[in-house]
Amino acid sequence: MITEERYFWRIEWAGTWMTTHRRLTRQAVQMEHPEAVPVEGSRQLLLTPETPEERRMVSTRSRTISSDVVFRV
Repeated sequence: MITEERYFWRIEWAGTWMTTHRRLTRQAVQMEHPEAVPVEGSRQLLLTPETPEERRMVSTRSRTISSDVVFRV
């Protein structure tokens, strides 16, 4: 499975600090905001199945194991 860690981020925008409205990967946010800091407790794992076997495993289970793990099907 492909695993991505995503967070809400604190970024500096127009001289003030604000929180992003959606979760982003570290690579995505740091392209525009190298000063970005992840918000504590906002981590989410996005799991994407690669093989047919992994897809079957995900479809037979609940797609959400917990609030911080999400399957992309």
